[in-house]
Amino acid sequence: MVMLIPRADRISFPIPIMYRRMGEPDWFPSKVVNLSDSGVLFGPTHIEPGTPVEIILSPPIQLGWIAPGKQVCAARVVRSMENGAVAARFDGSRFLLDG
Repeated sequence: MVMLIPRADRISFPIPIMYRRMGEPDWFPSKVVNLSDSGVLFGPTHIEPGTPVEIILSPPIQLGWIAPGKQVCAARVVRSMENGAVAARFDGSRFLLDG
């Protein structure tokens, strides 16, 4: 018997984000294609699957465990698409406080 795990609901949020490869100093701008509580599809970018990344985003509404507000999410790129977008699965997040 094959058990199917339902995919998280994805919502189109064309909001800007910043991303970088984990451990690198430079952040790059991009745009969300869609977002769920398990990950994000964004682009354009050129990141290979398997690459750990950090993503700064500010979702406008609660989406599963992702609360509204500016936060940085640890993620791993799980696939890349021909149009230059990549899908990244979230590993965790923390809020960024203005100081």
